[in-house]
Amino acid sequence: MLESALVLIVFLMVLFAIMDFSQVLFTHQMLVERTRSGLRWGMIHAWDGTGDGVANMIRYNQSTAGSGTAFMGLTRANISVIYSPPTAADPNDARLKVAIVDYRYRFVTPFLANSFTNNRAVIQSAPYLFRN
Repeated sequence: MLESALVLIVFLMVLFAIMDFSQVLFTHQMLVERTRSGLRWGMIHAWDGTGDGVANMIRYNQSTAGSGTAFMGLTRANISVIYSPPTAADPNDARLKVAIVDYRYRFVTPFLANSFTNNRAVIQSAPYLFRN
């Protein structure tokens, strides 16, 4: 009976660790895909000066703010959009950088902390392709 209890404790710890790792991996992959799609949208549309269109594409999968809940609980503060204008030396050097910042991962395991905040969960950058 004692051996079974000890084995059960180890088994449950391993099971919860697998569940937490899988959830974090799934969440990270979903954030990467949404960030890529937002960056793709932002590369081919005119820069609006704020990056709200890109942020809305990541949060609501549309360029305007949606009325429903945001994707995975993202807020506008979680999405950093940085436009680097072209330089005089290279007029084709404009870049767009999108990052998910301060995203809070939530865990299932009861004996771990309930959440973990990642300062730079996802960072994507690409050349800015929009031309007038």
